[in-house]
Amino acid sequence: MLSRIVIAGAVALCFSACTMPPTRVALDPAAKELTQVPVTSLLPQDEIIVRAEAFGASAALGGGLIGAFIDSKVAESRQNTIHGTLAPFYASVDDYDFRSHYLQALAANLASGTPLKFGAVETQPLPSTMQQITDRVNAVGAGKGLMVIQTSYTFSPDFKQLSVRSVATLSRPNVEQKSFLNTYVFVSSPLGAGGTDSLKAWGENKGAAYRSASKDAIDNIMLMMKLDLMAGPADAADLPKGTIPMIQGVSVAQQNAPVLASGNGRAVLRALNGHLYSIAQ
Repeated sequence: MLSRIVIAGAVALCFSACTMPPTRVALDPAAKELTQVPVTSLLPQDEIIVRAEAFGASAALGGGLIGAFIDSKVAESRQNTIHGTLAPFYASVDDYDFRSHYLQALAANLASGTPLKFGAVETQPLPSTMQQITDRVNAVGAGKGLMVIQTSYTFSPDFKQLSVRSVATLSRPNVEQKSFLNTYVFVSSPLGAGGTDSLKAWGENKGAAYRSASKDAIDNIMLMMKLDLMAGPADAADLPKGTIPMIQGVSVAQQNAPVLASGNGRAVLRALNGHLYSIAQ
């Protein structure tokens, strides 16, 4: 359990240390002239982190120590409730290496079919500081850029859905403005009735549902990234519209979101801030 706590902290550090603007930055046309764009993938987790969270008391009481204390006790109680289900779940998926599958798909996805000349994919399982990333960008040399992709994956607070989030950023040496930036979120179909029931379902048959959802997640993250790199600053006005549902801890409900692609029971929609979501229909 300690290793999972350390990894959870590393994921939080990764996304807090490398703070990104909240809205999309469309691909700068000048970036298409870069001679090479190596890629650094930051994926701290070597397994999914199942962590019970509590929401509501702190907000309902206007924040402060009392609300935070109540939330922490509720979360502790929930964690104790699911504890007996965790060992069988982890045993069922222990041999599944999400990071390895993600990196293989990433290298294949960026090899062709995009406006950029991507180079080798470098992996860093541990998070980098902002200064380390800046130094890495400046070291690639004139006429080149660096794509940094930060990824995390977890279950929704009710454990019904798997969510995967990747943030892609393209930077050029000694240029403050990002040449490209966006966030991609995959949300699986719900599984089970929530809580321990859903955790049991994810782990059944050697984790078949979890493995399948993870593969779908990786495939859809790659699809969204490629669609976004090919898109212009604005989406076509005549695109069909859809709804991004409210999923606690994952997404905010939005109607009339442009649908960039659909098929196999899923749709890729763009939120108001430009982020892309792959949602089951």
